[in-house]
Amino acid sequence: MRVIVVGCGEVGLHVASVLSAEQHDVTVIERDEGRSAVAQAALDALVITANGASPHVLREAGADKADLVLAVTAHDEVNLLAAAAADRLGAQRSVVRLRDGDDLGQDDDFFREVFGLDGVIDPERATAEDIVATLRVAGTVHVEHFTDGRLALAEVALHAGSPLADTVVADRARARPHRIVGVLRHGSLRIPAAAERLEVGDHLFLAAATDDVATVVTELAGGGTPLRDVVVLGGGRLGLHLARGLEAEGFEVKLLEADPTRARHCAERLPRSVVIQEETLSKETLVVHGVEGAGAFVACADDDRTNLLAALHAKRLGVGLSLAVVVSEQFVPLVDAVGIDAAFSVRLATSEAVLRYVRTDAVRALHLTISGAEVLDLEADEGSPIVGTPVTGSDRLEDCEVGAILRDGKPLVPSDDERVQAGDRVLLFRLRGGAPDVEHAFRA
Repeated sequence: MRVIVVGCGEVGLHVASVLSAEQHDVTVIERDEGRSAVAQAALDALVITANGASPHVLREAGADKADLVLAVTAHDEVNLLAAAAADRLGAQRSVVRLRDGDDLGQDDDFFREVFGLDGVIDPERATAEDIVATLRVAGTVHVEHFTDGRLALAEVALHAGSPLADTVVADRARARPHRIVGVLRHGSLRIPAAAERLEVGDHLFLAAATDDVATVVTELAGGGTPLRDVVVLGGGRLGLHLARGLEAEGFEVKLLEADPTRARHCAERLPRSVVIQEETLSKETLVVHGVEGAGAFVACADDDRTNLLAALHAKRLGVGLSLAVVVSEQFVPLVDAVGIDAAFSVRLATSEAVLRYVRTDAVRALHLTISGAEVLDLEADEGSPIVGTPVTGSDRLEDCEVGAILRDGKPLVPSDDERVQAGDRVLLFRLRGGAPDVEHAFRA
């Protein structure tokens, strides 16, 4: 697929890297000479140093023959102009990243038609929705839903009181069907063997029917008291989206924001939350504002270092669940090292959204974990190579694990001898580099 990426900041560079690694024909347009030089050194792609909103530049880059144009600069206006120009030049599809989509009316059909948009990427909103979904299920550090909400993948941490600590999963009776598809230990992710013995500190990735996931989490990890109160650090766009989502779910929300103008902006839009303007960040400050007794703490300020430090402070104060939002890839390895419960990546949210436009029709949805796995919702066509394949032991599914299946509208957690049937929606957990052509096996 021919793809043009306009903008090569943190997000654009990662997107271009992912697409290039998947053997797409990628061209990057970046007007800043410094970022352009970084892209040239890091990517196996054509890099053009120019204004990506210019029709002339887009024409020279081959927009008329492009299958997809992605405008992901930090400026909404530039992205919209680039998308409109690409559409007029004949690009098959154009997708933009918008940071102020609410004010611009991104959900309006007229708006999309005027600018020739085939899709809008809003990673801050998507990240906020992921965090809300996680906080709904006590005991998890991350939850994603697939197959139109019927199947779920949950990440849970084993603590000293977890029923599964120092046990073998295969030996346990199951009150609710589930399948453990991955184990993250000391930063290393793998698909567990049947005799895997689990340790305190492990993070488990488990698949189950959405209706069963809360019970399964309680069974495996000890669960927890349903959360009621959440402290949010940062009233930027992501923090505001998060607080709104939490309000809608009935959580008691306290939002801390350093900037007085932004704090006032948030207070006007959060009728059921407590918004506090707070310029300093320390353990003492967090204690004063009640973090010590909160059910969850989410650090989503505009600085990764601030978020990691604040989440670490909150964890040491004894908060029930401490989460941080990160943008830069260099901080991802620190998440496990500093001991916070989990991190959410705006960069990965962007990559997820982009990959949905370049994958085959068999892929109904996908999720990228911060630990390096990919979770796919795949539909098996009648007559496709995957039909009749056992869910375990097949070379076709190397470094993959089938977690659950939606068959004839009903959730199914498969046994090892289960085989894929035509029409199945398969929830597949794939390690980085595993079975690169697996999605094509689901197409007839």
